[in-house]
Amino acid sequence: MTYGNTIQHDDKGNEDELPLVIPEDIRYNCQGCGRCCSGWAVGLTDEDYSRVKDVDFGALKEELKGQELFIDRRKEFEAGYSMYPYFTKARPDGTCPFLFDNLCFIHASLGEAQKPEMCKLFPYTFVPTPSGIFVSVVSNSMASVRNLGSLLTDQRKMLAEIWQQTVDHERAQGRSTQQVSDVASKITAENLKAVRYDVNLVPGVALSWEEYMHIDSRLIELIKSEEHKNIFDTLIAAGELLLEALRIKNKGESLAQLSGLAIAPETIERYKQEPPTTFENMLFNLQCFRSFEWPLLRKQYAANWAAANKSPLMEPKVLKAGFRSVLGAKVEFPDTGVVSIPEVRKYKVGELSPEINQFLRRYLYMKVFSKGFCGPSMSGLSVVAGYNNIVANFLTAILYVKAQAMTKKVHEVKIADFYEAYFLLDKEVVQVSQLPKDKAQFFDSGFASPRLFSRLLGRMAKEIG
Repeated sequence: MTYGNTIQHDDKGNEDELPLVIPEDIRYNCQGCGRCCSGWAVGLTDEDYSRVKDVDFGALKEELKGQELFIDRRKEFEAGYSMYPYFTKARPDGTCPFLFDNLCFIHASLGEAQKPEMCKLFPYTFVPTPSGIFVSVVSNSMASVRNLGSLLTDQRKMLAEIWQQTVDHERAQGRSTQQVSDVASKITAENLKAVRYDVNLVPGVALSWEEYMHIDSRLIELIKSEEHKNIFDTLIAAGELLLEALRIKNKGESLAQLSGLAIAPETIERYKQEPPTTFENMLFNLQCFRSFEWPLLRKQYAANWAAANKSPLMEPKVLKAGFRSVLGAKVEFPDTGVVSIPEVRKYKVGELSPEINQFLRRYLYMKVFSKGFCGPSMSGLSVVAGYNNIVANFLTAILYVKAQAMTKKVHEVKIADFYEAYFLLDKEVVQVSQLPKDKAQFFDSGFASPRLFSRLLGRMAKEIG
């Protein structure tokens, strides 16, 4: 693997230029598949809404005549319950009302400038830090999850423009965040040290940026170097690394010690012998429900998406499915129907191919590199909680692809199923990043154990190959 990063200024090396840190060998260009335009109620700022509210879309498109295209959430927005004052009203199947033939009708009829800013910015992410503005793409786009398009390192000028649009969008949205503040548009290589990146190792244990980067560097090294050939072993080792970081931090010592830290094979093997606890299995069942069945159910209550104080989670049908998943260990996956989680876990499949292994490592690398799996851009999640969220998604992705194989009665998992799994999973990661502070703190506390999923990783590793 050659994934790395580069900090780019302008061609003259001007220190006043925007200091973007761009990952190498990562690609993205929209492929026009239309998959991104489903499963969302797109938020509109007042400025977004003002551009389209008086347009007679029915006169432009027969299918839009008499249709309610937007949801007014002004009251909820002003009360702090909704992230935007307006939203698009999704169709019953969850697709955007303006999506026709996999193309955006607003873009086609009015021009790209009239699209909601959220749509223009997707799927790019920008995280300002004292080392630069880290650029990435989320994987809830088929083009990004498959690494299709031009290299991001060749798109620096466009990325700088999108960064400025991001700043303007956050201001228009009325949000006051660390990552997009009043000085965000003035960040240069000269004043990076003034940028704050507040993050905890676990709740209540704050890290300086230098300390965080010691952890970050060692995690990326673990992922890229393949010290542990098996991807399950790599994830167990990373959990042990975070546990050691916590021990070092509690002793008041330097986290620079992590650079030479090796995780012994026998430590990893131990988790393959210890069965997961009942709590760990139930938590995993809950993750499967949250990641895959909940989005299916949510489409049936699309009108409720935009208001955080009117959650579909309280609907009887949703509650029944949740209890069936967590307590009964039966969950519904897209395209498979309801399956038994224990049966899927026991279903034997062959070893993961080199292509799948490379894809999984690329995904893990991007999550850590982006600085977006924890901290300010992830609702303040601690490093350990953010990492455990990544592991939970990995485990549910494994179950998803095995369920697909079991349903088809084959014993080889397909990379196309992994693409689909992570495309769906990253949509739910976005939901976590938008949690209100009180809910984020609850999530943070529940996921704050470095070894939370180690036994599940060990056991599920034995169920493959």
